[in-house]
Amino acid sequence: MTAHVSIDWSDLVDCNVIVNYALRRWAVHLLARQSGASVAGAVRVTVAALRGRPLYDDEPAGELQKLWEHLSIIDDPLRLRTALRIQMEKAIQALRVRKAMDKFYELRSWYIWSSEILDCLGFDEEFALELDEVRIPARASRLAVELEDEDCGPLWDTEVMVLRRALQDDVSMARLHVMQRTAVALSLAYGRNPANFCLLREADLKNALEGFDVPAQWMLAIPRTKKPGVGVRQVFIEERVSDELAGLLRKLIEVNEVIDCGNRPRPLFMRRNVDGWRAGTDMGEYAYHVTAQSFTWLLKQFSKRMNLVSPRTMGPLRISSRRLRYTFATTMVELGVSRKVLAAMLDHSDTQHVQAYYALKGRRLTAILDRAAALRIGPLMRLFRGTLVPSAASAVNGSDPAKSIRFVGDVSAITPVEIGACGQDRLCALDPPFSCYLCPKFQPYVEADHHAVLNELLAGREERQTRYGSRLSIQLDDVIYAVGAVIREVEEYVRRPRKKA
Repeated sequence: MTAHVSIDWSDLVDCNVIVNYALRRWAVHLLARQSGASVAGAVRVTVAALRGRPLYDDEPAGELQKLWEHLSIIDDPLRLRTALRIQMEKAIQALRVRKAMDKFYELRSWYIWSSEILDCLGFDEEFALELDEVRIPARASRLAVELEDEDCGPLWDTEVMVLRRALQDDVSMARLHVMQRTAVALSLAYGRNPANFCLLREADLKNALEGFDVPAQWMLAIPRTKKPGVGVRQVFIEERVSDELAGLLRKLIEVNEVIDCGNRPRPLFMRRNVDGWRAGTDMGEYAYHVTAQSFTWLLKQFSKRMNLVSPRTMGPLRISSRRLRYTFATTMVELGVSRKVLAAMLDHSDTQHVQAYYALKGRRLTAILDRAAALRIGPLMRLFRGTLVPSAASAVNGSDPAKSIRFVGDVSAITPVEIGACGQDRLCALDPPFSCYLCPKFQPYVEADHHAVLNELLAGREERQTRYGSRLSIQLDDVIYAVGAVIREVEEYVRRPRKKA
């Protein structure tokens, strides 16, 4: 489900007919295991290495190009064997000079495959063995590098809090906006690649207990991708869906009703108009599915629309499918998930690609959450949405003892601290007093001792970290940051000039 890509083989008019045939056969072989974009890129890289310049480049002909033109008139396999070997050797020399040996892997892959399948047409198996012995110093893994990057690596816990709060605050029913927040929620929940989500259809969301007089148990069948010998939407992984995420998915299905897909399957992430490039082809059933690039765009636009700011960098919060995938993986590592289980969660066939996440273990969390950090970062998190009032006399329901909120401690009991009043007219369904600092109806008192609340929450966090580890110690961090924001607002309130009586 990538953007439309194609190779116009007529552009290779100067290519040897046997080499052209070998490139086509190799491309067909790769398409069974890789995306169309990856295959097109591999073919272009290989041709560019052999010619000494990109496919569409019109630079003056160099030595490699002259050899390439001479190669094009050879049709005898015996003569081609020698000429093609010379072409390969010169191409590798040119890559070394340009310090572009990362392109060597595609070139070697093509030649070795061709020597195994098409050796009778002029490919040399002995030379292929020599190529296989060539060792190139490995570059730093892109994954390992990106995991350390503050704009590309996994989100820190403070950034995840900002993102989750934005998901709760976004109530727009515009179809595009519903698609955006559903894309973010799915990426946070399952960490899959965009292609997995682009292949989802409305029928993949099911109530496993439908027909029974019990609460719904929603399941989502997520298609696997890029598995050898497995076609599109042939193998699925069933995932449990939380009530909150199920609500988002059902809302997306609801807003999609304005689009008529005709007799085609209805995807979850749906184009408004049919994709003419796919219609009338073997991919016609996917004519209303969005591409992976469009899915990634939805994530970026959500952050931009909600004006999200990273408390870590103090700049715009940049999110992408890759960052949310990294975030999911590192979170699972912190929870103690094994390599084999994590590989299955990320839709990998083996565990070799998940090693880097374990090397990062323990370094993604906010390094220190102390009093200074809570007071500094708290206002940036924008987790406190209530209304500061001087005292109970100024609060809605302030005279009602049932609406008075007292803090009695986190891990250990302390002397009750009256912190504010609840402005709700109905019974609160949250978890006071911890949830109060995050509630828009909360009215904290200026005269209350919010410092005592912060001190107790930080002490409780430290005790949980000692007993249960880092991952469970952060469960009330959003409340801690909200208390920090209230303390800062109280300080600002006290500093404001007062009118003289």
